[in-house]
Amino acid sequence: MATETQTFSANGNWTCPRGVKYVLVQLWQGGSSGGAADGNPSGGGGGSGGTYVQKICKVTADAIYAVVVGAAIAGADTLGSKGNPSSFPADDGTLVADGGAGGAIATVNSTSTAGGTASTTGSSTGAGVISFKGGDGGTGSGGASGGGGGESAGPYAIGNSGGVTTGGTGGPGGDGGAAGITTGNGSAGTDGTAPGGGGGGGRAGTNTNRAGGGGAAGQVILTWGWTTLNNYEHVTAPSGISVTEKIR
Repeated sequence: MATETQTFSANGNWTCPRGVKYVLVQLWQGGSSGGAADGNPSGGGGGSGGTYVQKICKVTADAIYAVVVGAAIAGADTLGSKGNPSSFPADDGTLVADGGAGGAIATVNSTSTAGGTASTTGSSTGAGVISFKGGDGGTGSGGASGGGGGESAGPYAIGNSGGVTTGGTGGPGGDGGAAGITTGNGSAGTDGTAPGGGGGGGRAGTNTNRAGGGGAAGQVILTWGWTTLNNYEHVTAPSGISVTEKIR
């Protein structure tokens, strides 16, 4: 049987096919949202990009597994929120992708505002787990601009960080959103791109508050059906089997 893949962009169920003992699970955490701009002038910090986690997990034929995909976070006139985790409840333990932080809200005129720091805190660790953190959110700069959102991580690298105004791009994951425009009255930050891009910070040029951009939804990809594990790159065999042992 050929290798098969199923991609989840929202919560769903996966039924393990008969004869399958192991599945490659790839998780992207949802992106964090950007911070709002409530000063005049001010720029909110960008949200961090989502964490990437993968592992070859043990499963049981005909069993139904509830796949959780980190939901998108809407932009708001608040402190940015941490991205929602993604997970898969494998037989050998639930695999989780989590971490990072939302961008700070700018409440004082013409001050710099921190972007959310990316991390893998809360993600699974241990034998066979591979993880990379997303990119940091950019810093809002002295009221002149907001910070861009961080890019999510992916196979097999960390995400690029957001800059002043611009979101993190060009790497393995979903792009970070741009900050609000730097001219005139400013604008809300731009939403990140799935999977897991962080939202840009808002930028206020007048007394009108500007929301941060939303964090994008995460993603889960399941792959199964190899003859042996050495048919797939960047994997670590689960305890008790070798990479040349038949797994279905």
